[in-house]
Amino acid sequence: MAKYRSVTGRILLTLVAVIMLMAGSGKLFGFAPEMVVEQLEGFGLGNDLFLIGLAEVVSGILLLIPATSSLGILMTTAFWGGAIVAHMAGDDYAGTAVPAVLLALTWAGALLRYPQIFASFAASPAASEKSSA
Repeated sequence: MAKYRSVTGRILLTLVAVIMLMAGSGKLFGFAPEMVVEQLEGFGLGNDLFLIGLAEVVSGILLLIPATSSLGILMTTAFWGGAIVAHMAGDDYAGTAVPAVLLALTWAGALLRYPQIFASFAASPAASEKSSA
């Protein structure tokens, strides 16, 4: 069962990483769909297209490398959180759905691949106080 969970988690994280690499490459190298460019310009982020694409590509790469996947999970979380906030700031509440789903997939993959990542939530406050003393 643990092997199945680990493989499923790896597949989810790889899916998110591939989406980020594809979308980020478009922004980074100037072949992003016009709709995406217009939307980012509408959010006031048109001049930051390269930087957004770079952050997306770096996050995707870190997510794929086992030794850096924990950092990749954190950066990916920050990226999708920023995308959600940008949509909300631009009064595009329906647009928050895609980044929210990708954020949920990131954490579902993290939970399945690295169940120990949530270990601090399982410990009772009294037990953690005893262990730190």
